[in-house]
Order: sequence, then structure tokens, then C-alpha cells
Amino acid sequence: MIIRPVESKDIDTILELNEKSVKVLSHLDRSALLGLIEMSILTLVVEEDHQVAGFLIGLTHGVAYESINYAWFNNQYKAFFYVDRIVVSDQFRGQGIASKLYEYVSKWAHEQALPHIFAEIDVLPPNTPSLLFHQKFGFKELELLKHHKHKMVSLQGLTLT
Repeated sequence: MIIRPVESKDIDTILELNEKSVKVLSHLDRSALLGLIEMSILTLVVEEDHQVAGFLIGLTHGVAYESINYAWFNNQYKAFFYVDRIVVSDQFRGQGIASKLYEYVSKWAHEQALPHIFAEIDVLPPNTPSLLFHQKFGFKELELLKHHKHKMVSLQGLTLT
């Protein structure tokens, strides 16, 4: 298992993985993905057997990112790492890939003196596997944010020591 920065050869696979998870993530076309990568501070893929098994895209504070979830964190905190999206391919689920990505991000954020890692998880409709995963890592709910009558997210944070 190799964790490495996203390369241009990964873009099509990232788009496919994102689309398969669009129920719990926002849709991205190529242009939006490239824009998100450009403004991100950390974009990673996990490669297993020469295949992209998963990816993570994260931003830090002070970025002009048009997301109401990110904006909430940006208005409340001065320094943080924000996990915009993390996706693991169905064929690689249950192999600890998301955990490895979060371990990598936690170490990286600590080295950058970023005191918090933030993420949002759908609670309406519920994304129970993600809620349980983040709970396992010690994330705590900071706020519930209602997007509209059919979508609500739990804004969650992990304070690094």
C-alpha cells in the first residue's frame, strides 16, 4: 500500500470513485475536481496493486472555497486541516485504507502545527459507516448544519495534541 500525491494519471479514476459515492459527496466534473485540487493543500491517493484504491482531498484555513461546510469551520477557527472528501473503492473496503489516510493526515497536520482536523458527515440521509469511522478516530460533533429539508450534516472535529 502506497500513499502518494495525486498525479494527472489519477484524475479519471478519482472522478469515477467520486461519482460512485455521490450519495454522500457532491458531484465533481473534471473542471471542478481540478479546481479543488488546485486550492487544496493536500491531495493523496492510496495505490494498491498499481490501482488507485482510494483518495483524500483536504484544504486548510483561509481558502476561497465555496462550501457552506468549509465556511462554517473557516469562520470559527484560525488554523485547521479540512477533509473535503475521502473515498475508498468498493473493492478495497475493509482493508484499513481510510484509517491509513487519516493516520497520514494526522501526522502531517501535526507537523504543520495545525491543531484541528475537520470533516462533515451526512446525518440526513445518514452515512452511518462514516459516522462510526470518524467516531473511532475520536472526532466529536461540533454542530449540525442543515442544507435543506433532505440534507443535514454533522460538522465534526478532532483536536490534535
